[in-house]
Amino acid sequence: AASTTTSSLSSSSSSTNDGDPIKVIVTSGANQAYTNCVMTLLSEGDLCVVFKPYYFNHVMAVQMSRGDEALLVGPLDDDGYPSIKWLEDTLQSQRDGGRIKMVTITNPGNPTGVSMPRTKLQAMVDLCRDYGVWLIFDNTYEQFDHTKVNSFPILNENGTESGEEGFHCFHDEHVMNIFSFSKGYAMAGFRVGYIALNTCGDMGRDAYIQMMKIQDTIPIATSRVSQLAALGALDEGRSWVSEKVKTLDVGREAILDALDPLEKIIGGSGAMYIMAKLPANVDDMEISEKLVEEYGLAVIPGNFCGFPGW
Repeated sequence: AASTTTSSLSSSSSSTNDGDPIKVIVTSGANQAYTNCVMTLLSEGDLCVVFKPYYFNHVMAVQMSRGDEALLVGPLDDDGYPSIKWLEDTLQSQRDGGRIKMVTITNPGNPTGVSMPRTKLQAMVDLCRDYGVWLIFDNTYEQFDHTKVNSFPILNENGTESGEEGFHCFHDEHVMNIFSFSKGYAMAGFRVGYIALNTCGDMGRDAYIQMMKIQDTIPIATSRVSQLAALGALDEGRSWVSEKVKTLDVGREAILDALDPLEKIIGGSGAMYIMAKLPANVDDMEISEKLVEEYGLAVIPGNFCGFPGW
């Protein structure tokens, strides 16, 4: 099933993600896909940029592979997007002998719940290209672009609209895209994800060759039954996912209304997360425990994502 799944994903990625033909590596979930990227790209002394609040598994992948010293944590801007200005200043300061090797962007955001517009993403792509840095896009929540800032209509072979929407991804050689079946297709327990990368030039080809060594050493391949389930999901198509995503609208609005009295809210435009700034005298770890124990309500404290007080 491995070759069949890879072939199907290569075709799907080209048509639904607005990209050129690319190499695809099927992984045991998106977390393994990101770990592949870390182990392929980071050598001793290299740095990986993440933006806080970050997805903690990204941070742990870097920590267990290269240690805390390999992490460089950047801020958000006032709109809740990873700060392009900070990244540009940081890359400029390290232009001579710079140690930054890769930049990580999760879009739509986990845990921010923010969907970045295409113009912001393009600026990140251009900036990383100018400084010779790899850019990793984790697109796990691609089907949860609620404000449609990165969506586009998928066309039939005759040029008419198919009724399905794709999610724009960048296929530049210095960009790696990570995808997952866990969220949109509700297949979290099956552990199927994939990496798509452009191998038209030496940079991409070498990264692909090195990553295949990692893939063969760790999982070899995703389990056959999971790959068959993923093929079934692809056959069902994105329109099935879109209908399911619409059912989240009521709950998302209810959460936004409930959090409205707080000082600041981030999220609601993408993924399935919303963050809220707590009053100064409230500890996010303590309130999270209290909500679970007294109200049966599970939330993630901002501390886990490098964002205490949220």
